[in-house]
Amino acid sequence: MANILIVGDGAIGLLLSHFLSASHNVSVLTRKSPTNTRFYSRGKGTSKKIDAQFISLNQLNKAAEFDVVLFTVKAFQVLDAFSQIKPFLPIHCSIVLSHNGMGNVDEVNSQLNTHQALYFLTTNIAGFKSNQYIVQHTGEGQSVIGGCNELALQNSAPIADIFKVIPNLTFTNNIQQLRFEKLLVNIAINPLSALSNVRNGELRAPKYNTIIFNALTEACNIAKAQGLNIPLIKALNTAYKIMELTANNYSSMQQDLTYNRETEISAICGYISQQGKLHNIKTPYNDELFVKIQAKKSVV
Repeated sequence: MANILIVGDGAIGLLLSHFLSASHNVSVLTRKSPTNTRFYSRGKGTSKKIDAQFISLNQLNKAAEFDVVLFTVKAFQVLDAFSQIKPFLPIHCSIVLSHNGMGNVDEVNSQLNTHQALYFLTTNIAGFKSNQYIVQHTGEGQSVIGGCNELALQNSAPIADIFKVIPNLTFTNNIQQLRFEKLLVNIAINPLSALSNVRNGELRAPKYNTIIFNALTEACNIAKAQGLNIPLIKALNTAYKIMELTANNYSSMQQDLTYNRETEISAICGYISQQGKLHNIKTPYNDELFVKIQAKKSVV
């Protein structure tokens, strides 16, 4: 049984805390009231209390040492959250990042000691918070975890054993490839669903085909420039499959715009735009999606 700290109590943080607390001691760092009970809900079934301890930042120094610290905050929040948690990290502990988009891995890795393993968890589990204390589990999906530094790559068994309670979890030795494949899904779904204010399944309509095709073409060109082999047809098939599986769901970016929250567009389409400049590859479709989301957010 491991001692796990989950940083962030958004939908994914609460879903993962529900699964992990079935076999481990789980604490969840929250900015909300730590005394309120959180619940997990699936379909028409009875809501279940999430069997985790919710704590505030000033309670961290009283907590037991953690074996694993899992960051489930959004991409743009990772470095700030890590700087707050860093003083409390045990010398021998594993760090796991989990967010949409790219970035942060190199920055976090540079701040770890040689005894701290860094992993990335990518997941297609779907859910949303019906209020700040209840998470609705709305869709199944594969989760993949992989090492991001040498220590993590050499020690896959322990983390895979700890996280095996997460449904449909596998371990990979090439998490960069999997992260980019997830990025392609995010590009196809998140910005368009947010801009059009539609559910994921509605993006299968013919009027979205051209922009999805071109945005993913640009991203696949960036993947190739990075030495990754992701055929466009695979990216399209995966994106449309996820649209079908999560047809009734709203994307996280649509929810962020709806509730006037900052989005992860900089780590998604913004990342492709930045990499396009670096590799001298034109990315007009991702550039446009990035600018439109930024503009919409600024006038909400």
